[in-house]
Amino acid sequence: MERLWTPWRMDYVTGSASTAGSSDRANIFLDALASAEDPDSLVVQRGTHAFVIMNLFPYNTGHLMVVPNRRVAALDTLGPDERAEMMELVSAATSVAGAVLRCDGVNIGLNIGAVAGAGIADHLHIHIVPRWLGDANFMPLTADTMVLPELLPATTARIKGEFAARQAREADGHIASTAGALVYLPGERRFVVRKADDGTIVLPKGHIESGESAADAAIREVMEETGFEATITNWLGTDRFEHAGRAFHTVYFLAVGKRAPAVDEHLGSDTLLVDPREVIGTFSFPRFGELAARSVRLLNLDAEGGSR
Repeated sequence: MERLWTPWRMDYVTGSASTAGSSDRANIFLDALASAEDPDSLVVQRGTHAFVIMNLFPYNTGHLMVVPNRRVAALDTLGPDERAEMMELVSAATSVAGAVLRCDGVNIGLNIGAVAGAGIADHLHIHIVPRWLGDANFMPLTADTMVLPELLPATTARIKGEFAARQAREADGHIASTAGALVYLPGERRFVVRKADDGTIVLPKGHIESGESAADAAIREVMEETGFEATITNWLGTDRFEHAGRAFHTVYFLAVGKRAPAVDEHLGSDTLLVDPREVIGTFSFPRFGELAARSVRLLNLDAEGGSR
């Protein structure tokens, strides 16, 4: 590569032109942080000084960002605790992405300043982009289009569930970490619920096995307990409760399902199909009714059980 030295241009590149593009608009990161407790939020993990959020316009599936809680444009403006926690969150997010998405690698990077490609130049953020062998296909080059194999709410749910399960285990090493899902059958317009041994009506759920993500555990438990094949579509929430002297923490997903060969073993015995008009009041515990109400809203179901 040849080099042409032009030292007289330094006054230009270090002048006002180099700071063009800074945004004076309302900061979307601060807005996201303020609504982080909303179940529909893209914030998947919160720390003391920083948080992890899904990228609304991802370069690749599972594109995450680690963002300081305050509006800071440069690394040297952060305090030591902020920098340390951001790197801890980068490490945690990378681990979660690997467990949930089984990616082959990860790009981690910072764009500092608009000229360096920062879309929001006045609020520093670290990008974490999962990568797979062969993911850089011809579409971005010839059609300026990224091919994303999963919708953002589904990816957000799987990553949020994994963060929640890990955080519960880190806070209490003796807690039972479990996962479950409320499954909707679009073709039959019915929800799948489980009748437990004691006669209570509950959601399918069970323990997260070693090396298994929370989302994968929920899918497996649905199959084992009902015979239905489930696909995660959205996030429902968490629950913590005591049973037989032990603490349990459960993450819940919304899923769509279809019949598998084992369904016949369960229907009529430990598995019931419930009309959307009745599902909220079907469950034996109020928390499940709350999750069912959120599911009905997310699926945009009307009073007749169909889509609006």
